[in-house]
Order: sequence, then structure tokens, then C-alpha cells
Amino acid sequence: MKNFALAMIFGVGAALMLSACDPHHHHDDRDDDDHFIIPPGGNDLGFFDEFDHAYDEQAITTSDDTDGFEFSLARTTVVLITMTGTGSLDGFLDLYDDNFGFLGGDDNGGPGVDPVIVAQLSAGNYFFVAGSSNGSLGDYAVDISVEPIGGADLGVMGIPDSVIDSGGDMADAFDVDSYIFTVNSACDCDIFLTRTSGNYDGNLELLDEYGNVLAFIDPIGDTDPDILLQPLGPGTYIIRVGVGVGGGSGDYTLQVDTY
Repeated sequence: MKNFALAMIFGVGAALMLSACDPHHHHDDRDDDDHFIIPPGGNDLGFFDEFDHAYDEQAITTSDDTDGFEFSLARTTVVLITMTGTGSLDGFLDLYDDNFGFLGGDDNGGPGVDPVIVAQLSAGNYFFVAGSSNGSLGDYAVDISVEPIGGADLGVMGIPDSVIDSGGDMADAFDVDSYIFTVNSACDCDIFLTRTSGNYDGNLELLDEYGNVLAFIDPIGDTDPDILLQPLGPGTYIIRVGVGVGGGSGDYTLQVDTY
């Protein structure tokens, strides 16, 4: 079984936090009866399966303003949650299970002062809280992308930088591995997929955090795919490794270069 490369593991059975996150609560969110509540102001983002995506826009209008966003998962998946602020907003994200158990949070793990959470979550109901640090105010957008198990969280990549994952494998024609990474500045990117064993026909897909497909490469036959000279802005990105029309199975190495 493939597992995400874990940067940080929290002791909660429902989730493995993968991104570098703040190990503390930003809020307790209690009402007058000392019960936890989901802060108003966000939305129920709905029910998600693999490859689903959702987007919402809200605003932090006071220093103690927080918004709660609920979502449900059909199966064990990898969840990417990003918050993109405007102006001087310094946002944070905290993730909870449906029993109000704190799973982890992030403050400045994304581009600039924006937060990013990457987590492996089992099927069930969850919510996250968006708020601001240091009394900052402003509008923001949240995006949630749900990816299949497999691949790795590559974290924040420098410029220039190079990351190689040599543990990838494709089990069958329906297998997909997802790699997630963040860059803080505009750059160009090369992505190389090299088959190391087996007979599978590999392909590569690159998406931004908003679910937009930036590139899809599926060469004829079993030629190894690559994405070259791809311009990237500051943000978080998803690389999907899949099997093309030729099918097959096998192992691979993925290399990501930024410059």
C-alpha cells in the first residue's frame, strides 16, 4: 500500500496531517453552555469523492471573526485546503473532525502569509475554521481539492530547487498518485516521470489549487512523459501521475525542478 510522505503526524485516528502545521488551536469556539460550535459565516461545501473540488469566498471583518466550513468524504483520501487572502489579510486554517477534535492547523505554510493544509482523512464528516492573525482584515477565498491516496506532500519548494521521489508505483490502469507542492515566487518548473520497472503507459497532469488543468502530457506508446518550462505563479499545485490508454503497471521515479 502506498502512503503519503508524512511531514508531521498528529495522534488522531481520523487524520494524518502532512503539511508543516501549527501544533496549536487558534480558537476553542465555545458557546455559553461551554459546548463547541462551528463558527457561522462559512458554508457547507458538500460531499466529496476523489478528484472533486470546491471554492468559496468570504471576508474577515473584525479581529475575532472566524468562518466555519463543513465537508464530507466518501472514502479515505488526501485533502488539500488553501486560503488566499487579499490586501493585508494574514489568514489561518484549523481542521477538526465531526467530534470537534482538533486535527491540525496552519498559518503561513502557503505563499506569503497564506495557509495551506494537506491531510490524509478517512471517510466521514469534517470542518475547518478560517480566521486571521494579528488583527488583519480582508476578503479571502478557500479552495478544497480531494485527491486519491498515493504520492507525497512535497511541501514548499525553493527557487531553484529539485525534489526526487523514487518510491512511486502504479498498481493498475485505474491508479493515480498525487503530489502537492507550493512555491512562494514566480518560477518555471520541469516535471519528469521515469518508469523504473513494469510495462505501464504513464501520463502527467499539473493543476493549480483552483482545480485548473495547466498541462496534461500522455505520449504515444510507453514513452516517459515530462512537463517542461511550465510557468508558475506563487501558489500550491497538484501533480497527478496516471496510466494512459496502454494500461499496465510498474514503478516510477518523479522529479520536480523549479528555477
